[in-house]
Amino acid sequence: MPVLDTPITTDDQNLKKILSQQLPVMLVFHRGDIDKPLGDALNKEAKKNSGNLLIARIHAGENPQSFSKYGEPPTPSLVTLTNRGKVKADAESVRPADIRNHVRHLLEDTPLAKPQEKQSSGGKRPIQVTDATFRKEVLKSKQPVLVDFWAQWCGPCHQIAPYIEQLAKEYGGKVKVAKLDVDANQVIARRYGIQSIPTMIIFEGGQPAQRITGANPVALRKAIERYAI
Repeated sequence: MPVLDTPITTDDQNLKKILSQQLPVMLVFHRGDIDKPLGDALNKEAKKNSGNLLIARIHAGENPQSFSKYGEPPTPSLVTLTNRGKVKADAESVRPADIRNHVRHLLEDTPLAKPQEKQSSGGKRPIQVTDATFRKEVLKSKQPVLVDFWAQWCGPCHQIAPYIEQLAKEYGGKVKVAKLDVDANQVIARRYGIQSIPTMIIFEGGQPAQRITGANPVALRKAIERYAI
């Protein structure tokens, strides 16, 4: 690939080629047009770091495979990857300052400011995790994590979903609640022997601590109460 001094546009089919260039990469997920301030920041960083960094834009709605792989964060969002393809950092609802800060973090290892936790009147909601984000969000979590292994075609998964939403609201700050689509994230599903869904696993200290199979809200509540200390 020639040296590029502007952001490139990629998709599900060509992302693998982008990541194989052995250069650090910043992926920017968006829906619709990127506004001018953000676009200007991307253009400036691409030109400034030409030959040392690839900046790639990818439409989230038109490329669900890539968007799901990196956790479906609120757009515009970014993911930075090292020259070996490992995720180094990510951010959601980004603005120009986020672009600059994450480029410096990726190329110069400068520290990122810790984002403030967002609060809302609706409370916490389950987060979407993927093969790529599972280690960070689940195994490295300081809180216990309830992971709901599910799929779009699974009727019982949709039946239990409102209960899982409610538990996320009730136990926010004590237990993290996450959802993992087993069809889109088969590496993690195989690793933990998911053979029927819905299956919920509570992780504590990076290890599976309890497993609940089936749409059983009573058993699920009892399990989460045990770890919500």
